[in-house]
Amino acid sequence: MKLVLHNLTYHDCPVAVREKVTFTAEQRRAMLRQMHQSDQIGEGAVVQTCNRLEFYLYAKKSFDCRAFLLGLFAPHGAEAVETWKSHSREMAGMDVVRHLFEVAAGLDSQMIGENQILAQVKAAYTESLESRMSRLIFHRLFHNAFRVGKAVRTRTQINCGAVSIGLAAVELAKEKADLASSRVMIVGAGENAELVAHYLSKAGVCGLVIANRDIDKAKAMAKQFTRAEAAGLSDVVSRLSDVDVVISSTASPEPILTRAAVEWSLAGRTRPLLMVDIAVPRDIDPAIGQLDCVDLYNIDDLDGQIAANREKRSNEIPKAQAIVEEFVTAFSQWYESLDLVPVISRLTRMGLELARAEARRYAGDFGDAGGEKLQAFAESLVKKILHGPISFIKNGGGEPSAEQLQAIDLVNKMFIERSQDVFKEVD
Repeated sequence: MKLVLHNLTYHDCPVAVREKVTFTAEQRRAMLRQMHQSDQIGEGAVVQTCNRLEFYLYAKKSFDCRAFLLGLFAPHGAEAVETWKSHSREMAGMDVVRHLFEVAAGLDSQMIGENQILAQVKAAYTESLESRMSRLIFHRLFHNAFRVGKAVRTRTQINCGAVSIGLAAVELAKEKADLASSRVMIVGAGENAELVAHYLSKAGVCGLVIANRDIDKAKAMAKQFTRAEAAGLSDVVSRLSDVDVVISSTASPEPILTRAAVEWSLAGRTRPLLMVDIAVPRDIDPAIGQLDCVDLYNIDDLDGQIAANREKRSNEIPKAQAIVEEFVTAFSQWYESLDLVPVISRLTRMGLELARAEARRYAGDFGDAGGEKLQAFAESLVKKILHGPISFIKNGGGEPSAEQLQAIDLVNKMFIERSQDVFKEVD
């Protein structure tokens, strides 16, 4: 079996590419169900954020994972297939483990040390569990990733202060506009949007308009802040004339604002309108940025804020990477312990050594000839006792199943890891 990762991230794919392969939770679950139906894939998980789409697979060595994933994309159109085919990357083995641990630690994020990514990795693991696609390997892999994320955030200052894409958007807005005299409209009422509202409130914004498809959710969020009011999503266009800044962060698969919809509302406007779109797929039609009064930025335009964040945390990055390596080493040792041949060899050797030690212990009671027979008896008994477990984990010599891997892990825990204690008792 092999552990592989196929992914597409912000490192080499702009938002215009990433938004072409963004899926809903139900679409991801459908993909996981297809993985479950394949007898070539033992375990699988899909991690999706605004900056990455990643498929983690534990599959048979001969299986063509890339071709399988392209098949998953086929129902979503030729553009999605071509995007994935052209831009996705692959890694295998401990490189996959290291990458996931760095993701969970916030080291692979645009905003180094941000906390949201850990919750997003946990959500991906939950989706995998619900689809019955996480077993022994992924249970261990993802729970270790969670521990890495916690360890990095408690043993370093990597996430000191406020760290998020929402903060980066507000910092950009502070550079481009006088927030103390500006009214800002936030489109969306999810976690990112709420963070943006908090940061704007701390920055002393003149007023807030929170627009959302669910007006009750917008009203509930508006109540948390002074000088804030709620609006429906259908009111966004008509309210553009009342605001100076728009920050948008929804989960809509289609643009919330198109040029055709807003052009009439902005006709004749002389004061500038700053628009910051941190959604993936984008909420704001890029063509709106061509209007004279509009200054439009998307998530890939936050370079200045991201560079400042990295500089601020540069001293903590090596410390965090050292913690990641600790966990990678530990996981690698456990993963290698599941190798079938060494486990059988160690189990057999341990059993025979224990048999011989016990035979020597009582040999004096049987004389020279009897001692040899006692040892032969002890060795024969051990071999017969071990025959069943060894036959089960070998199972014809093919690639081990999930049940066999669990058995190997159990053998390691019950016998091999405790072998020194057993021999001490014998001594």
